[in-house]
Amino acid sequence: MKKLLIHTTGAAVILAVALATAAIANTAMGATRTAGKAPFDRAFIDAMVPHHRSAIEMARVAKKEGLKQPELLKIANAIIATQGKEIAQMIAWRKAWYGSGRIDPDGAAELGLSEQEMGVDHDAGELRRTDDLDATFATLMLGHHQGAVRMSRLALKRGGHAELKQLARRIIATQSREITILRKHAGGGHGGGH
Repeated sequence: MKKLLIHTTGAAVILAVALATAAIANTAMGATRTAGKAPFDRAFIDAMVPHHRSAIEMARVAKKEGLKQPELLKIANAIIATQGKEIAQMIAWRKAWYGSGRIDPDGAAELGLSEQEMGVDHDAGELRRTDDLDATFATLMLGHHQGAVRMSRLALKRGGHAELKQLARRIIATQSREITILRKHAGGGHGGGH
């Protein structure tokens, strides 16, 4: 009887270990499959995080340099508040989905867009060297936002994670509204003299 109990207990332990090992392996393989199926998502994050960081930098510099138009100040404040949160979310997703929150500086290449198409071919320093800060901010941010919308549309087509696609939809909606306002101020028009 004692021998039967030992064999039964031993078999149960072996079965439990085998099931646990299989579950761990299956979970790891599932994560690998998700990562392998969604390389675009990693590239999108690697592109959009620095894109958002540069928008925040431009908004901060513009405010510090004396941005005046109320509509542009509202956009600058929204960029600082919203895009900071979106950066934190994207880094958390990258860590969960791909095992690292570190942004790959070359990761954006997967998107197949040039720097100009992504709207990252300008720098915040231009805001310090202008005679019309509001128009320059609007012009730079207009191209920047158009790049974010372009990238987000790609995410809707090629993205693998529903959460990332939802973020892309929000970016498109928010930045498309802001593009309408930026166009009024780009080139010195300032929307009829607010």
